[in-house]
Amino acid sequence: MAKIRKSVKDDISSKFNVNEEIKAYGNVRIVGEGIESKVMPFQAAKRIADSMELDMVEIKSNSDVPVIKICNFEKMVYELRKNAKKNKGSSKPLKEIQLSVSISKHDMETKANSAKKFIEDGSKVKVVLSMRGRELTRREENKKSILMFIDMLSDVAVAESMPRDEGNRTTVILKKRS
Repeated sequence: MAKIRKSVKDDISSKFNVNEEIKAYGNVRIVGEGIESKVMPFQAAKRIADSMELDMVEIKSNSDVPVIKICNFEKMVYELRKNAKKNKGSSKPLKEIQLSVSISKHDMETKANSAKKFIEDGSKVKVVLSMRGRELTRREENKKSILMFIDMLSDVAVAESMPRDEGNRTTVILKKRS
C-alpha cells in the first residue's frame, strides 16, 4: 500500500477512511480502474490492494456490503480538489434588481444600466417588481413595467421564462444572450 503523507489528510481527505483506518468487515465490494466490481472478503481485497501497491478507500460504509475503492488516494484527492475548484469558480452569484410599479423612466434606465453590467460580467439578474395595496388589483397593467425593463435589456439579455407572480411580487430571471 502506498504511504499517505500527513499533508494530504485535510478537509476533503478526512471524509474517507483509508487503508488501516477501515474497520475490518466480513465481505466488501471492491471497485476501481481495471478492477472487476465484485463482493469478496475484506482480507482478499486487502491482498489485491497490496499486490497493486494502491490504497483502499472506503467510499460507502453504511450499506449492507461496504464499498471499497482501490486507487491511488493522493491522486483521488487531487482530482476531487480540482473538480471542486472548477465548480466553485464557474458559478456566478444571482444579482437582484428591485422595481416598483410607479418607477420613473430615468430610474428604470439607471437600473437597466446596472443590470447590463451584471449580465456582461456573467451573472444572472433576478428582476423583482414589488406591488402594494391597490397595485395588486392591476397585476396585468403593472407587468408592463417589468416587460419594458426586459425590452430595455433585449440587446444583451434574454428572459429565462415569462414573468412569474409570487404573492405581491412578480419576478423574472434574465441571462446573457447567447
